[in-house]
Amino acid sequence: MNESTFLSGKVLKRSLPVVQPPSSAEGPALKRLLLPQGELAQFYDGEEPLHYLAYIELRAGSVRGNHYHTTKQEWIYLVQGEAVLGVEDIETKAREMLPLKAGDLAFISPGVAHAIRTVQPGHAIEFSSTRFDAADIHRFPLKDF
Repeated sequence: MNESTFLSGKVLKRSLPVVQPPSSAEGPALKRLLLPQGELAQFYDGEEPLHYLAYIELRAGSVRGNHYHTTKQEWIYLVQGEAVLGVEDIETKAREMLPLKAGDLAFISPGVAHAIRTVQPGHAIEFSSTRFDAADIHRFPLKDF
């Protein structure tokens, strides 16, 4: 699994490996299986329960986000399409632009402003161990994004 860290480890990006069936029990926990009947992507296998799950449609020319959370940490899995994830540490002002393609999984820590710009239309899934709380959404437009 290809893994990169950004903003001093506050943002994580993983490209899930594609494995061909049959997959052994010793294979990677997170993976993509390209099966004749369609893809099966296993992008979460953890001890911590999920309390939030959302589907995101990525429409051409759109930007979503431009906010940060003080308590919510979140994962975004790109199912289809291409996007750029812009992230900025609100304390240090360090910024990164992460290109995302189908099969990429990004983790965003609290205190990191984020926005997704669609490059090619597609679909994503957002999930978190933290429940949704509208009071934890703080507007933070990422400049030049």
